[in-house]
Amino acid sequence: MQPPIPLGTLLQQRYRVTKILGQGGFGRTYLSQDTGCFDEMCVLKEFSPNDRGRDALKKSKELFQREAQVLYQINHPQIPKFRANFEEQKRLFLVQEYAEGKTVAKTLSDRLKNNMTFTEAEAVEFLQNMLPVLSHIHGMGIIHRDISPDNIIFRDRDKLPVLIDFGVVKAGVTQLEVSTQIHQGTTVGKAGYAPGEQLQTGEAYANSDLYALAVTVVVMMTGRKPESLIDKSTMTWKWHQWVPTLTPWFAKILNKMLSRMPNSRYQSANEVAQALRSVSDFVGPSAAPGRPSDNLNPPTGMPPRPTTSGYERPYPTNNSGSVPLSRVKRTTNSVKSSSYSVKNTPQPQQNPLRGILSTPWGIAMGSTAAALVFIIIPLFLVGRSLTTSNSSSKTPTPAPTLTTPAPDPLATPTPTTVPQPVESVSSPPPVPVATSAPATVTVESISVEVGKPLVKEGALDPTKPTVFSLNLPVGHRLKASLASTPAGATMNILAPNQANVDVYAKNTVNWEGNLPLAGEYRIEIVPLAGAASNYKLEVITTLVPTPDVSASPTPAP
Repeated sequence: MQPPIPLGTLLQQRYRVTKILGQGGFGRTYLSQDTGCFDEMCVLKEFSPNDRGRDALKKSKELFQREAQVLYQINHPQIPKFRANFEEQKRLFLVQEYAEGKTVAKTLSDRLKNNMTFTEAEAVEFLQNMLPVLSHIHGMGIIHRDISPDNIIFRDRDKLPVLIDFGVVKAGVTQLEVSTQIHQGTTVGKAGYAPGEQLQTGEAYANSDLYALAVTVVVMMTGRKPESLIDKSTMTWKWHQWVPTLTPWFAKILNKMLSRMPNSRYQSANEVAQALRSVSDFVGPSAAPGRPSDNLNPPTGMPPRPTTSGYERPYPTNNSGSVPLSRVKRTTNSVKSSSYSVKNTPQPQQNPLRGILSTPWGIAMGSTAAALVFIIIPLFLVGRSLTTSNSSSKTPTPAPTLTTPAPDPLATPTPTTVPQPVESVSSPPPVPVATSAPATVTVESISVEVGKPLVKEGALDPTKPTVFSLNLPVGHRLKASLASTPAGATMNILAPNQANVDVYAKNTVNWEGNLPLAGEYRIEIVPLAGAASNYKLEVITTLVPTPDVSASPTPAP
């Protein structure tokens, strides 16, 4: 591998290298300033082939260019955006958006210093936030191949997990090295995180990424390396003992994602999402969803206290405001004793009014009331005489020059003192600035036959979403896929109550699920960044299979 690029080097007369972020088998990753874009920070990913021969360089450029085109098409808010690619000093570079934050590995390392890990509620939240990302790239035919705590960043500005270091480029490089019989110094994927089919045969599928994601979740909750969670004699996972309070349903989902055979796992991110949705009521939300610094586990040695909601709740502290039970009992007993003594002690009968007037407070109150009577009555008589005098006078009183006439409720108010003609009642008031009115959205009604795909294509208006509506009954399953070029777009699937069908039906390009309500569903296609694009929407509905309720056969005698 070539030596690192010196810090301060200006590449392409634009990108100034400021820091080395990491190093892999195919090159290094640098933090750089984009001097052509207000010194905005970006990431330069270097690829330096092991073989410097002409044929190897030519082949590597072809593969690198192909993978750069794939990265260019990815447009998801939790994936750093591709900006450019170039060659310099016989090295190939990708330029991507910089996601500022700490990796999952760094966050977990910081927690372990305080004897803490991620809670189950946080792990579920993390998984829910990652599945739409995988659904997006898998829908484009892209497999990451290298999911691990090192390649996921908790972004500082919103705490959402951001997937980095895409393995698609590494996949192309691996194919190059195998085909040209070059030294293979690196295997795509990390041992412990990559499944067997990927490490042994080089094949990777969508559920290969799901396997690696499940390992990441287990590591987050246990705080242990993957190799320490596998039984070496049977090569099976033995991680449950490190999370004894984990709810059985979540353990079952993770176990299926960790199956050794690919056909035994969930086949897509949407299937995992569906499994999570079906049991989401058993796990309560974390205090701040998606925030990895909240809801820490209690220290080791202090077992979590189970609650009816199914997730761990922190122990109360001394300053929580709780009153000790013993103090409550003593207070209650003292009140009962006082009540008993008052109830049984005979009291002399007193005149309530006499008792009040005999106190200094009562005397003061009586004196004040008398004074008010002597003041209010004369004022009332004077005011009445003045009113009678004014009403009996026939001479009109001249209006003062500063008096403003009462406004006509039917006239439009004017800001100046110049007299204005009174508008008629039928005249509407002036219309506000037209720019505040939202753009009119046209809804196109479509009809979909069960089992027959419907394709809609066209150009997107960059100023407003394109909306389709379809009436569907309960008992149907909807699948929608969206493709768009060149700028890209996402879609929202809205239920009859105008809310997203679920958390995965927002800002996505692929969605599939059972319909919870009967009525009008809407598919909103939203162009990204207000850019014009062409779209292709494919929609298909199927019937949800009903369970077989046929009677069991009678056993033969």
